[in-house]
Amino acid sequence: MMNIGELVTVKTIENKNAFSEKHTPYSAEIRLLSCVQQGDIESLIAQLKNLDSIVVMGRMSDDELMQYKYMAVSTITLATRYAIQGGLGEAKAYEFSDRVINAIDKMTDKNEIFMCLGVEIVKLTGEVKRNKKQPEFSPHIRKCIKYINENLSQKISVSSAANHCGISADYLSQIFKKEIGENLSTYILRQKLEKAKMLLQESLTEKEICVETGFSSQAYFITVFKRFYKMTPSEYIKLTRHNY
Repeated sequence: MMNIGELVTVKTIENKNAFSEKHTPYSAEIRLLSCVQQGDIESLIAQLKNLDSIVVMGRMSDDELMQYKYMAVSTITLATRYAIQGGLGEAKAYEFSDRVINAIDKMTDKNEIFMCLGVEIVKLTGEVKRNKKQPEFSPHIRKCIKYINENLSQKISVSSAANHCGISADYLSQIFKKEIGENLSTYILRQKLEKAKMLLQESLTEKEICVETGFSSQAYFITVFKRFYKMTPSEYIKLTRHNY
């Protein structure tokens, strides 16, 4: 039986025009992403046999290696969003996305990028499938997450989240770590930074992003961003900002 890497067709990689002025057919893209959202590994693998034609995008760079990196990062970003819609925890999904994007950024071979993309999408879909078998979060945790998501532009602390949920900060921290698998304070920062990443794609300045995400200063925002993602906001923009 072939492994996942062998299932990913790479014949188009040899064609210099593979990523010229074309774009991914919308229906094919939705089929692929729906497999991720549903945790349907079997159908996904069938889709991956034609991955070279599914992830085609417009020319973003004259440098062929950078073109492949843009393509892979764009696909991973979309797949991550669909995985979250499929029920995968945001912390786990974004951890996956950050890890893969950082790995792709360091790659120097387009074949390696293409193979990595196929393998990692299968892994992500597997996580969605496993997560669907798990019970939903407790009412306190659902309420806490909703509070955080609705107040990302404000200063959020463990204490303020606990007050909103009507329980002690220590108890909320304990059950949050148990159910989500991440410290509450870290989760709050990560959600703010994920919002910041989306805003960076929309050409907002770092100062404007600080206002929208509740960071006290630009310097602190840059420091925390680099600690989480191993790159500055400016470096992230260079890697991921596209105009389709």
